[in-house]
Amino acid sequence: MTHTAESNGIATSESVNGVRWPFILLCCSPLLIVRIWMICARPQLYDFITYWASGHLFLTRGHPYSAVAMLATERLQGWTFANPMMTFCPPWSLPFFGAMAILPFPLAHATWLLASLALNCFSAFGLWIYFGGEKRRAWIALLVVATFVPMGGAELLGQITPLMLASLAGVLLLLESRRYFASGFLLLGIGFKPHLLYLFLLTLLIWTAKTRVWTMLAGAAASFGIATAGAVLYNPNSIDYFRHSYGAAIEISCGLGGILRSIFGVQHMWLQFVPSVFGMVWLIYYWIKHRHDWNWQMRLPLLLIVSVSTSPYNWFHDFAMILPSLVFLAVRGGYRNFYTLLSYLALQIIILASFGLSEAWMSGVSILWVAFYCFAMGEFKSNCRLNHFDSGISQLSSQPGESCQ
Repeated sequence: MTHTAESNGIATSESVNGVRWPFILLCCSPLLIVRIWMICARPQLYDFITYWASGHLFLTRGHPYSAVAMLATERLQGWTFANPMMTFCPPWSLPFFGAMAILPFPLAHATWLLASLALNCFSAFGLWIYFGGEKRRAWIALLVVATFVPMGGAELLGQITPLMLASLAGVLLLLESRRYFASGFLLLGIGFKPHLLYLFLLTLLIWTAKTRVWTMLAGAAASFGIATAGAVLYNPNSIDYFRHSYGAAIEISCGLGGILRSIFGVQHMWLQFVPSVFGMVWLIYYWIKHRHDWNWQMRLPLLLIVSVSTSPYNWFHDFAMILPSLVFLAVRGGYRNFYTLLSYLALQIIILASFGLSEAWMSGVSILWVAFYCFAMGEFKSNCRLNHFDSGISQLSSQPGESCQ
């Protein structure tokens, strides 16, 4: 009965939208070409050399947050710019970076690229299952990954976000199965860049207090505590070194806050945090509105997009962390809607075109993902209304992966 209803629902949706797989692949072909180029291109030194150099300095009991030490280490690996690439990840990330630096830099770089591809595939499948997608259609999640340019940017630059995304997928799957301690333990992976998902982490804390799932907090305390203790025991100055890195970090201008600083003056550093204030206000409204019927599967997608968009420090490749939102739309058949598909393509072309602008504008333009998600959800609900009188759609809508809520 379920398969019959689902087939009827899909057929109806496709007949309404007039979108078939050849057309979908044709629309996505420019994005596929870009992603293939990113995978096959020569790996860039930028971000991975930062992790490797800080890990090397940590292993040698040096100063992993020192500009002088980082520049000297990076130049030994081919860095030719006058200023170093700095890492501002918290001390509990240093043991992981140290593990990266055990291998020689070229081998470590190639290994991390392969690991990133594997982690992104795991995230795609895990998120597809989490949102209620059929296992036989899980390849659609891979198509989303293959056409999502920010993920390609993260892989090309050797970013840490693939590990963060896989950790998020693990947290959600474990949370769904009520394995709260393990779910909290995996939050360490998100903690490498906690500012990106600050709204998610705050909501999770509020939800934990509301539901009194204290074992999740115990798991988080255990993982963060072990990692921090390991960093301090091996390199006792780790926390003190990190404390002095704030000044260099705030000098960097990016994201929506960076756009505000480029308009009103780069010297006004407080502008970097203005978007986060609006994000917090929005979270209060969002939680109050949905707190009585909170459902992580339904509320998470928009929460993630707003969190990354309003975080005080983000680049275009950091939007790889909104992959759950795109998988959520795909599970609900968003890829079958002509206008959603067209806007998905157009938005990424706009983001690619912004590469000629400053880094602040390049990352700030990515807030358009919020508009895209709201538009796509509006299109989905509209199609649900069009299909309301179909005999199979009511059964289909009752399934977790095709809810019209």
